Amino acid sequence: MNKNKSLKKIVKNKLKFLISLSAIFFQSSLIFAQTAAPQDQGINTDTYNTVLLIFLLILINLVFIPLLISEKEETEVAEEKETSFQILKQKFYGLKPIEEEKSLLIDEDYDGIQELDNNVPPWFNVLFLATIIFAIVYLLDYHVFKTGKLPLQEYNDEVYAAELQREELIRTGAFINENNVTFSNAPDVLSEGKQIYTVNCVPCHGGNGEGIVGPNLTDEYWIHGGGVKNIFKTVKYGVPVKGMISWQTQLNPKKMQAVVSYVMSLQGTNPPGGKAPEGNLYKEQDSTGVKSDSLKTDNLKTDSSKTEQVKSDSLNKSNGKVVKTDKSDTSSMKK
Repeated sequence: MNKNKSLKKIVKNKLKFLISLSAIFFQSSLIFAQTAAPQDQGINTDTYNTVLLIFLLILINLVFIPLLISEKEETEVAEEKETSFQILKQKFYGLKPIEEEKSLLIDEDYDGIQELDNNVPPWFNVLFLATIIFAIVYLLDYHVFKTGKLPLQEYNDEVYAAELQREELIRTGAFINENNVTFSNAPDVLSEGKQIYTVNCVPCHGGNGEGIVGPNLTDEYWIHGGGVKNIFKTVKYGVPVKGMISWQTQLNPKKMQAVVSYVMSLQGTNPPGGKAPEGNLYKEQDSTGVKSDSLKTDNLKTDSSKTEQVKSDSLNKSNGKVVKTDKSDTSSMKK
């Protein structure tokens, strides 16, 4: 194909040259015809026609014949490629030419049905050998040298990696949120919280929590609710209306828990220059108090039942009869 392209390029260049040459020749012939004598006009015309004929023959030899030859070569190349493809196809599928079909017939006839003694296709042999090679490599890799990991080992490795990831999440406090956060009075936690508070919170709340732009953090009044969960929620999501940013993008949950614990440790310190209380008074609800009240209520119910039983016994004695009563007979006694 490259050869044909180069040949066409050469012919194209030659054609341009001949066209230019013919234009020059035509112009010169016109000039010659104008300047020639009248008696020589017939001779000049014959000479012109002869030269033009020679020029056309040269044009045919240089342009059209090479084009015909190149087209013929392209046809031969295409036929050669088609033949090569057929040969390659026959070798790949193990096919034999149709002329050799009779030599491949097996000397057995099943009601007019005959079989050909064809070889196994090469592609099938290659595939079969590839499976054997794969099995050998697999055996050596996974069971002999044990460089590859079996499914059970891969599972154990993934479980171990998940445990490491879980421990890291626990260490960084990724599981801590506003619903399960707790107060911590551990010295290292309070120390970390104080450092975070000093770096980020002092400009608005003061060095001792007395309040500057932001509210006082040492009293019992809170704008968005007190307690560890409410304070954690305020720190996490911020208060954009008041100018407090959300700290969840800068502090992980563990650090937010630390600074919240430190803020709660400032309760009741009453630093000098404290800002006036803002918000509502907040008191932690004691769940044990509710339980004790309910216990007292149960005792009161028990005492009242005993009182009713004593009254009924004394009434029966005054009538000269002693009647044993229990709780189940209360309705009959009333009747």
